[in-house]
Amino acid sequence: MNRRDFTIMIANQILFAAQKVQPLGMAIQLDWSLRSEYDQYQCYKAGTSKCDGTNKVSAHQKGKAADLLLIGPNNKGTLMLLDPRESCPDIWNEIRQNWRMLGGEDMISWDPCHFEVK
Repeated sequence: MNRRDFTIMIANQILFAAQKVQPLGMAIQLDWSLRSEYDQYQCYKAGTSKCDGTNKVSAHQKGKAADLLLIGPNNKGTLMLLDPRESCPDIWNEIRQNWRMLGGEDMISWDPCHFEVK
């Protein structure tokens, strides 16, 4: 799969996910659709990635991964990042199933907002 095909695929996934979470007062935000070697290394140093960006290149660096973040209100009414496994597990499961139906990879257990293709 090339980057252009991935772009169309992730756009369709964003639309699907947004329709699912909008009735709950939540939104989807695209993040890290293309990551530089420097940014990848910073993620590696922070412990949020197992890829160092040089010896092990991330799918984000190839334009074949993106993070779809779940945004919603906290108990004070301001927006924050939410863990989809806690905030809407059944809906997130539907969102992940749709990704697989489109041809995407399974969810990484420690990174539920990561969407990747091989």
